Amino acid sequence: MWNTERLVDDGQICLQLRPLTYMRKLRELWVGLQTIEAKWMPYRKDIPADTYILGSVLPSPSLLNSLLQLPEETALYWNKQWIAYRAAAPSTNHTNIHYLQDQPAYIQYPEDLLAANHQALHADIEPNNVDPARYTAHGTTIIHPHNCYIDPSAQLNGTILDASHGPIHIGANVNLQIGTCIQGPAAILEGSVTNLGTKIRPLTTIGPGCKVGGEISASLFFPYSNKAHEGFIGNSIIGSFCNLGALTTCSNVRNDLKNVLIYDYHTNELRDTKSGSFGILMGDFVSTGIHTKFNTGTVVGNHCNISGSQFLPKFVPSLTWGEYPQVKPYRKDRAAENAAAWIRAKKQEIPENLPSIIEQIWKEEANARN
Repeated sequence: MWNTERLVDDGQICLQLRPLTYMRKLRELWVGLQTIEAKWMPYRKDIPADTYILGSVLPSPSLLNSLLQLPEETALYWNKQWIAYRAAAPSTNHTNIHYLQDQPAYIQYPEDLLAANHQALHADIEPNNVDPARYTAHGTTIIHPHNCYIDPSAQLNGTILDASHGPIHIGANVNLQIGTCIQGPAAILEGSVTNLGTKIRPLTTIGPGCKVGGEISASLFFPYSNKAHEGFIGNSIIGSFCNLGALTTCSNVRNDLKNVLIYDYHTNELRDTKSGSFGILMGDFVSTGIHTKFNTGTVVGNHCNISGSQFLPKFVPSLTWGEYPQVKPYRKDRAAENAAAWIRAKKQEIPENLPSIIEQIWKEEANARN
């Protein structure tokens, strides 16, 4: 039987998706209601056991058909990018190549992740015949309940769900507090909490174990992060174990309406996203102070503790500490202590290799901090 551990990384794509890929493999990226790895799980019995697949590729009927017909010792490519291959061991040297006729869905850049999340919200959410009367007694209004999935364990008090323009998923043990408004397509995943008056706008996924408030639009929150207070986050990707202070806000559209440029870890230069909307790309274990302001297309690395009364720079290297412009390198031991504290607070298991990962990040971004 094929194993999802054969969803493997590609070095260049991992760099292009930094800082998200410091702490996780490509297959562990979240899209829609689950990780890429989870999306491949239903097909384990069908795919040949010796098949290696690019970890950022999403399954589709067309791609699955191509995988089932792929001969041994042969690779599938889309243009110059390998998508899958059959071999006895992992390899980057492919001599026998077949080219796909249909473009596969795969993540190369952060903006691809947002686009894929938008599509997945429509594809992943399966309504479960919600009875509105069950929630009316608690002051909740559901518009187009036939387009909603609400887990029986979820708590909805004085909330409004508007699924008239897209489906809404409310996961197990979610707590939507009074005044929460959600416009679909959107998903609030297991164990997450919304604060009073939270506004979740379309095309948003709030991952498991998050606590959110204020206004969030067209964004993807990885598990166990907090944005508990007022402030706007739009067209953004927020990593795990982040904590955004009150009134932390980002711009997601340029005043001149031109395409947004973001820092690319692969080229160490700004790259055109070909999109007019992009807010923040934030790694894991980032904390911001109150009133922190991010400009359009800001990239923040891992293990940062930052604030500023002015707009922060468009690129904040990993392990940065302090209030801009007076910042300094975050001590590695303090960064590890802070990360462990947030992991414990979210009742998760601290990775044994956490200090070594921080050491790796420290070395890789040493020049960027100078």
